[in-house]
Amino acid sequence: MTGIDKEKLPTVEQVEHIIRDWGKYSVDDFAEMFSLTREVIEATVAYIRELKRVNDAQAIPVMACYRDDKLESIVRCAGSKLGYL
Repeated sequence: MTGIDKEKLPTVEQVEHIIRDWGKYSVDDFAEMFSLTREVIEATVAYIRELKRVNDAQAIPVMACYRDDKLESIVRCAGSKLGYL
């Protein structure tokens, strides 16, 4: 995701919103809603698609929300709050 290195990234809450409302809004709608570029939203969705649903909340490691302010860690944190890993 080197093309978005200098771009503004979504917050954990915005990623949670994308996960919950995917299908209700388009990539462009989310980009406009959060004042982000289309490329950032597309990269966010790509990371979201890599998440796996977890049936047991205990299976989510405590460190899931350790963030290093990279898009992948932001998505991983948001996903863990919604039962994904």
